[in-house]
Amino acid sequence: MKITFVGAGSYGFTLKLIVDIFNFEALKDAELALMDVDQERLDDMKLILDEYFKRINYNKKVVYTKSLEEAVDGTNFVFNLVRIGFLKGSEQDMDIPKKYGLFQTVGDTSGVGGIFRGLRTMIHTMELCKAVEKVGAPGAVILNYTNPQMMLVMAANAAAKVPYIGLCHSVQGTTRQIANYIGVPYEELNYDAAGINHMNWITRLERNGEDLYPLFRSLVKERGIFEPSQDDEDDIRAKLGPVRLDMLGRVGYMVSESSHHFSEYVPFYLRTQETRDQYKIPIDRYKWNIARKQKHQEELLEGVRKGQLPEMEKSVEYGSGIVNAMVTNVPYKIYGNVMNKGLVTNLPESCAVEVACLVDKNGVTPCHYGKLPTQLASLCKMEISVHQLALEAVLKRDRRYVYWSMMADPVTHSVLTLDQMEKLADELIETHKEYFEGYFI
Repeated sequence: MKITFVGAGSYGFTLKLIVDIFNFEALKDAELALMDVDQERLDDMKLILDEYFKRINYNKKVVYTKSLEEAVDGTNFVFNLVRIGFLKGSEQDMDIPKKYGLFQTVGDTSGVGGIFRGLRTMIHTMELCKAVEKVGAPGAVILNYTNPQMMLVMAANAAAKVPYIGLCHSVQGTTRQIANYIGVPYEELNYDAAGINHMNWITRLERNGEDLYPLFRSLVKERGIFEPSQDDEDDIRAKLGPVRLDMLGRVGYMVSESSHHFSEYVPFYLRTQETRDQYKIPIDRYKWNIARKQKHQEELLEGVRKGQLPEMEKSVEYGSGIVNAMVTNVPYKIYGNVMNKGLVTNLPESCAVEVACLVDKNGVTPCHYGKLPTQLASLCKMEISVHQLALEAVLKRDRRYVYWSMMADPVTHSVLTLDQMEKLADELIETHKEYFEGYFI
């Protein structure tokens, strides 16, 4: 069995996922291939992994390559971890819109940043799918951790027949946060969730058949939406945050994505300096996230050069569990991003949704959810339109769809005029033209 990592220089995922994989007995003989276009990042990852492999006595030859076709040749599983445009591209997606008065927090899935990261990455995704379809092992599966999930799942569906599953940690992360907030052991919490990636809604919250939403809402009313917080990242991640606690009070349900990131999905919180201050929204949080990851990576490398690698526990990411379930036929439940096909009945069938899925030797089988509460579906539909238009821009190679995607985006049209949107789109297309050769002429 061969497992491939594309974009293997990833600071946030590669090491974590490999540690997870080797926590499963059935996967300890897996062959690994790591591919990245950045040789320095690939070399750094090799240095770290060499130390980890010594610790676990893994002696198989690992392929490190800059060739996509070599990496996916004969592979059974592909983890897609790429960031097309590198850090510079993401910073441009954040900084150029500021000149027009448009502010973002993460910009990797929604808003102008999400649109342009999506345009760059959908082109790569379709190439990846075709490569895996051509030279991968029969039944090869792509497990995608790159954002924007909805665009990429839809692009993969349009490009090839290779199974392509979008993975995130927001559902399992948020339900853990909720359990902590209401003081219920996580293993006793039962929940249902559905929607789209980063706008997935926890629609059932129970323990032993008791509805926990009344308790949750009453605690928020008592405590207010502003939780005490420190600057420490672990503390911030433990918090539900003011934007989504406010939204809980407005629509009745908790959304899965972090407070600052969710503010980019709806038109209510980022539109003015007053609202940004009111809800304590950190602009350019993505840059802060990357700086933190880079610092952690540098510290990791410094330790490895001294022969020191910290102990690492298995994470809550779904990827390794999917591989194990497909190899061993031990059933495993995840929340995955898949094409809708009637799963969420009041969202378009042509979009990707995030729903519960069963994994076994037959692959990833999505579970029918049914109808989302109407107020939640209406919020999802705003975002779905943006992603569908961005996909059309790539499939038809037509920049008008880029304009229309920005026109549909709730934050963008709450701030910019139509002329400003077109001017901004043109500037970003020109800025990223090396990734758009043959597109948007």
